[in-house]
Amino acid sequence: MSPEDERRLGMEFMRQVRASLKLVDDISSKEYIQALGEKLASQVDTRGQTFTFFIVDDSTINAFAGPAGYIGVHTGLIMAARNEGELSSVMAHEIAHVIQRHLFRSIESTQSMSMATIGAIIAAILLGSQAGGQVGEAVLASTLAGAQQQQLSYSRAHEQEADRVGIEMLASAGYNPNDMADFFETLLQASKFNQHSIPEFLLTHPVTISRIADTRGRAASYKSVPDKKPAKGEPSAFDLVKTRLEVLSVKNAQQRPIVIEFEKTQNENVNHLKLYEMALRYQELGSFARAQQLLNRLLEAEPQRLAYILAAAENEIDANNYEAAIKLLNRSILIYPDNLALNMLHARASLLDNNPSTAIRVLENQIRTGRYEAETFKLLASARQKAGHKSEAYEALGNYYQSLGEFNTAINHFEEALKETGDNQFRELRLKAIIKQLKGDLISNHTAP
Repeated sequence: MSPEDERRLGMEFMRQVRASLKLVDDISSKEYIQALGEKLASQVDTRGQTFTFFIVDDSTINAFAGPAGYIGVHTGLIMAARNEGELSSVMAHEIAHVIQRHLFRSIESTQSMSMATIGAIIAAILLGSQAGGQVGEAVLASTLAGAQQQQLSYSRAHEQEADRVGIEMLASAGYNPNDMADFFETLLQASKFNQHSIPEFLLTHPVTISRIADTRGRAASYKSVPDKKPAKGEPSAFDLVKTRLEVLSVKNAQQRPIVIEFEKTQNENVNHLKLYEMALRYQELGSFARAQQLLNRLLEAEPQRLAYILAAAENEIDANNYEAAIKLLNRSILIYPDNLALNMLHARASLLDNNPSTAIRVLENQIRTGRYEAETFKLLASARQKAGHKSEAYEALGNYYQSLGEFNTAINHFEEALKETGDNQFRELRLKAIIKQLKGDLISNHTAP
């Protein structure tokens, strides 16, 4: 399978994922999981493979690796992990599956099938019972679905190889190599105590006592590293993202009594993690001024802490204090110049502050770094539309839908962009070339690789 075939298969897989699962769209949480994944992947030879990490809003304990480096992590897994090392152990294991090409080794016999069919079958099998709707229908429509499930199950050798490479990643990244065995042990104990609720991860990655012993044996060959402890009073990035995900999962009616109880206490000596939690709860309730008071206390203590900067900037935007948000973001971008989350917020605030030209500049610069997501193009389309750049706005929407694997819709928007090019022959030729390429991709997705 060529790199281009893998790319198209990955896009089809993610199209199925988006249609079937609820993904976490919180900019701070996405920033954390992508940065953590990249840190782990940088410890080994990835053979040129790039990775996209995303969070699935699902309380079950699971993670999965799809084609083309797409790796999903459930909120339930993040909440079940006791520290960043345990979370990293699972992510490293999934990264190893990608690097070792276990998935593609399993689908070598599917070469006669189309990209769309392979992508649907992979999604249905990896996502299991969660994959309803389009994915379920695609698998039911395929007479080969039963056979494919057997072929795509990771073998014992694949699991051992992923454990070995994963432990190497953990140790190289500065985590305790025993974190993998510790988390496997926790999952195994949980399944023993509750036979009716076995963690989803164990269904696709069977864990036995012998596997845990083997993992501990491998970890023993590395220098033992104690779990990292943040400075006194300062929460870890892992603790902050767990708190954020927990707060965002609670309905406002449940936030209010927690806030009322907090107001009864003398909160001057509250630790930073509690201050962060309460700031998020106030923000969810629309009490932006109170949220900002707490966030300002955190920023005074740690002015360069990215999680606090992002929370404060979002809060100022929600409170319609766009100038304050932009001022904070301008300072922070000097420290983290290519940070996607910061630049997306900067563009959003600029657009709301009736400054689309700044939003366009910020987003176009970010896209040139290669660090962007589909939503970057969607926001760019809004900025260009507001600036009166009609053809460019349609083009950005075309890029947005292309990133989602929605090729028909993308072609429609590129064709609209083509109608608005005026006398710009260079743009006309470039857009025609894009449309031709996309139509070729459409044909390829429905034929065998």
